[in-house]
Amino acid sequence: MCCFLGLPVLVLIRWNVEGFGTIAYSDLSRSPLKAYFYLCACWGVIKLLLLRWATRHRNRPDTLLSNHQVPSKQVTGLGREMFHGTYPRCLSYLPGNQFLKLCVDYKQLKIRRLHKKHSGIRIVQISDLHMTGRVDKKWYVTVIDQVNHLDPDVVVITGDILENETCWPWLTDSLARLRSKLGVYFILGNHDYYVDSGQTCQLLMDAGLQYLHGGWLETQWNGAPVALVGNELPWGSKGEDPLPVLPRDEEGLPLQIALLHTPDQFSWACKHDIDLAMAGHTHGGQFRLPVLGPVACPSLYGIRYASGVFRRENTVLHVTRGVSSKMPLRWNCPPEIAVLELVSGG
Repeated sequence: MCCFLGLPVLVLIRWNVEGFGTIAYSDLSRSPLKAYFYLCACWGVIKLLLLRWATRHRNRPDTLLSNHQVPSKQVTGLGREMFHGTYPRCLSYLPGNQFLKLCVDYKQLKIRRLHKKHSGIRIVQISDLHMTGRVDKKWYVTVIDQVNHLDPDVVVITGDILENETCWPWLTDSLARLRSKLGVYFILGNHDYYVDSGQTCQLLMDAGLQYLHGGWLETQWNGAPVALVGNELPWGSKGEDPLPVLPRDEEGLPLQIALLHTPDQFSWACKHDIDLAMAGHTHGGQFRLPVLGPVACPSLYGIRYASGVFRRENTVLHVTRGVSSKMPLRWNCPPEIAVLELVSGG
């Protein structure tokens, strides 16, 4: 990340110091140093164009019907006292760090086979809390206060919850207080396996949250059937094939929903004919350039699924920016609580 961001600047500085001026092929052949810097500059331009091309299918208007962002009032007054340790405190002084600028993103998603009884259901998605002790417990308590204030129908948590066993008691004052009309569902992420993930799951289940593991969980939302499934691959075993095929009735029921930790499992969701998949893991890239967007992402597909809404045939994927990260630093990529309102595709 640092190399990619710093290389263009270093090239320009070096170019000015050396006084390279304009370029001719004969100059390049006589000066390997000049040729090297020229190739670096060209690669930088090509890379930026590739970044833009990779995100061309994000937030399609035929799927994302509306999208507006509102800064959370719950975090007003939270400042550098939220950061613990020299490293996090130093990052908090960097200009433009949006780590504490929590936003609520309201999105209407068109789901093609949505039953009328499910139309209007609001799902709140949070992800990537990364409870490490670097950020104060009050941050997570405040995030949950904001979620509950939204009065959601459903809450889902798509992994990377806790990675320091000293934070287990924090769950009582944060995630255990989540409230919704139709249930709170969660899966784990790769960072959750840094500690005893079984203990994390047990604490959450004791608080009434439902862990999506071991195949489909069938339930009813507004009197119409819904089936939910979790996928923690490639780190956990949840989501491994074979997943039983659920027959749909003439009205397209049950509504099939998947929680993925990484958007790399989008193809898995499509293969299983999921209606709505929700993922995290990428943090939106954390560092986003104006116009161009994120420059890097922890994904097999680079920045393609950094954040936003995607569709492939009947499957819609929403990727959230998450509410925290292990490194408390975000530029042009504020933490997100996503409110997803389901709308029938007709």
